[in-house]
Amino acid sequence: MQWNNWSILLSEVLEQFSIGAFIIIGGVMLSGKLCFGQHDRVMKVLPFISWLLIASLLIREATLMALPSSSIATNANMVVFVLVFVALTLIYSLCENRLIGKDGSRKLIIGVMLLWSIAYVVDILSFNAGNGHIGNIITTVFSVGFGGSLLAHSMLIKAQHKVDPLNVGLPLFGTLISVIVFIVACLDLATLVEQTQSGILLPFIWRMVGVGCLVAATGLWLMSLLTKTKPVLAILACACTLAVMASLAVNGSF
Repeated sequence: MQWNNWSILLSEVLEQFSIGAFIIIGGVMLSGKLCFGQHDRVMKVLPFISWLLIASLLIREATLMALPSSSIATNANMVVFVLVFVALTLIYSLCENRLIGKDGSRKLIIGVMLLWSIAYVVDILSFNAGNGHIGNIITTVFSVGFGGSLLAHSMLIKAQHKVDPLNVGLPLFGTLISVIVFIVACLDLATLVEQTQSGILLPFIWRMVGVGCLVAATGLWLMSLLTKTKPVLAILACACTLAVMASLAVNGSF
């Protein structure tokens, strides 16, 4: 992993966290489990996803402008996916805030956004598989599954949701993803240790940092279940930060 790839990787991680979060939140909104007050509070935090996507797009384009594009393998489709998603978010927010159209029509927009988000995940997995980017595949699974669920949980806590099963289901789902990533990250650990004997230290160091951040983020997320208390937004925010670091470090070790 060259230093000039980290900004591109960061932009992809932010995109994947955002898309994964919307898949969870959009599904909750369509489920009808949120009352009017909860739905209104979720609408107030929903623009955070768009801001993250815009930030990721700015980081990506600034990096490509500053460096030769031929030196970095990127998926050009991601720009289209992000721009269309942001546009759909703005349309939905306008319709929801102004009560434009029927409730079914507004739910249809959310359904389209969910399908678009799933198409994003499928496209990026196909791109990485086609180019043999194993590290990117693992990072995508972790960022969308674990990071997206964690970010969605944090946003729902910020919105003071009352769907209690989410406080159990989301951490358990995230733990399942983290266990899968942990196992994959340890498969070639012996090879990384052998590389250290030849003076190649960075892959092993990054792998250890990534695994450490992964375990720490998972532990913080599960804290509310272990202590049988309500999730705390500050702790979830720390877990999100560690999850981003884990995504970057694990990818940098491949």
